[in-house]
Amino acid sequence: MNVVVAVLIALLGGFVQARRHRDRLAVDVHMVWWMVWVVGVASIVGAGFHIFDGANVAEMIGYTRGNGGFQWENAMGDLAIGVIGIMAYWFRGNFWLATIVVLTVQYLGDAAGHIYFWVVENNTRPDNIGLPLWTDIMLPIVMWILYFLSRRANGDACSKPEVAESHA
Repeated sequence: MNVVVAVLIALLGGFVQARRHRDRLAVDVHMVWWMVWVVGVASIVGAGFHIFDGANVAEMIGYTRGNGGFQWENAMGDLAIGVIGIMAYWFRGNFWLATIVVLTVQYLGDAAGHIYFWVVENNTRPDNIGLPLWTDIMLPIVMWILYFLSRRANGDACSKPEVAESHA
């Protein structure tokens, strides 16, 4: 459910800030809000659940008893994505591209796992084929759309040359 809250915060924050700061491209404002909240904060919260409540998370998904190393490894992947999502507030251009590539590989890989266990093991638990599956599919799509819209508008997704300081 934390992803739903993060999406609502990103949508509301993005719309409010885009209206207040008309000097910025709206797509860039939305991209930052989605990177920080939906990619960053939601992934860090997800990592926390895998670290501190791994057995319950595994049970809800319908996997093992949760005492295997996969919980820790999955948490570290979520944590890494969360950290780079928040770092995207300060770093733009190719950093956004790298963040979205990592997010896409991780999330579509997660989606493939959910679908595999759904088809092969008939795992129809809500946390296997419900919101987590659809989030794993939709978030990369939303991020790629925002990224390409920003690039098309020559926004912050485009790498800008460093401007050398003049010491004259």
